[in-house]
Amino acid sequence: MALKSLTMPLQLGGPALAGCLLLAGAAFAETPCSTRYDEARKTRSEAASSAAASECGALAKRGDPLGQLNLGLLKLDGIGMPQDVAGGVELVRAAADAGLAAAQTRLGRMHLRGDGVAADLGTAAEWFERAANGGDPLAQYELGQLRYTGLGIARDNYEAYRWFSAAAANFARLGNEPRRKLAERKQASAAAQLPAEERARADRWVAEQLAR
Repeated sequence: MALKSLTMPLQLGGPALAGCLLLAGAAFAETPCSTRYDEARKTRSEAASSAAASECGALAKRGDPLGQLNLGLLKLDGIGMPQDVAGGVELVRAAADAGLAAAQTRLGRMHLRGDGVAADLGTAAEWFERAANGGDPLAQYELGQLRYTGLGIARDNYEAYRWFSAAAANFARLGNEPRRKLAERKQASAAAQLPAEERARADRWVAEQLAR
């Protein structure tokens, strides 16, 4: 289910990435690595942390993006191994470069906050746009925020409304009510600044993607 941006793409070193509006399930599939990672994050126990480092490390060595992302996050937080910010960032970036939307979103947020990398709103916007086109609802929400405020990217109420709408739809599909409600509040704020025909155009775009 491919989509094309309705605006000029950001310069990302190549053609703009197309992806699904709906959340890409493969990126979040249950694997021993992801299961161990979740356990380690929740419990911080030595056994769970060691198991996560082992499972995700083996996956990352095979070049698997999800393994790279999870191992990178373990390194960033020092879970199951000594904290290694530089090594963690390198792994997250490798997963993002490989096209994993979750990693692209994480890297975008890191640049947004200056967390382990240089704070750079323009770079954050680039990664959010990649991940948003890849179907990540958090990236869709973050991109909507930047479009709404004009931070790091041109201010555009239509684009803000479109991405907030996509995020709300995806959060609803995931059953994430708190984030759905937040996205819908932002969606309403952007909608108040748009003509009815532009809201309708964005609504049709979202409905068309959901119907595919």
